[in-house]
Amino acid sequence: MTSTTCFCIVKVAEDRGSGLAGAHMWERVLAVGAHPDDIEFGCGGALLRHAAAGASVTLLVMSDGARGGDPVVRAGEQARVGQLLGAKVVLLGLPDTHLGQPHELISLIETEISASAPDLVYTHLPEDMHQDHVQTHQAVRVAARNVANVLLFESPHSPMLNTGIGVNISSVIQQKTELLAAHASQVSERRVLTARSVRSRADRHGTALGCDYAEMFYPLRFTLAFERVE
Repeated sequence: MTSTTCFCIVKVAEDRGSGLAGAHMWERVLAVGAHPDDIEFGCGGALLRHAAAGASVTLLVMSDGARGGDPVVRAGEQARVGQLLGAKVVLLGLPDTHLGQPHELISLIETEISASAPDLVYTHLPEDMHQDHVQTHQAVRVAARNVANVLLFESPHSPMLNTGIGVNISSVIQQKTELLAAHASQVSERRVLTARSVRSRADRHGTALGCDYAEMFYPLRFTLAFERVE
């Protein structure tokens, strides 16, 4: 990945004395993850901030997550996250680690993009050791080709970003840990999803950005819009 300047968009909006003025640039947000819990890990804090700013949020989950547990349980956990976020949840239920052919995935994602008309899309980084994450990134990259803003998030299987687009999630860090705690079947087995680990990662990004807690994203495409603040 090519390095880019590191800055904190949401914190800038706050500093201008207009609440989340900058966040209102995005009214419809779509997050695409390969498995239940991927989205919350990668961009849960940012989604909480989008929702608080009045944006409509859609979570598109590609696989049933069956390799990590009972798919019925995991679907229920993802539905609970949707309730906590006030978000629409779309579960495609594709076989875990066998998502399908690229053209089929692209078509499925295009259908949701057409339905939700997002002005901002979040999805996986391409540099990831899980094949489903890589395949999801590749499909979104094509399906979202006409979306002006596409940000890529970390996973436990990807490198940790040192530069990129930063979002101050200090005000919602507790809520982010609660989103991940909703995936109880996973937190009990995966230490990286525990509140302590989530806070530790966010603390590291926050240190780089000059705030308590943050998330970092790599911009596939990003449009910096300037709004008049009255």
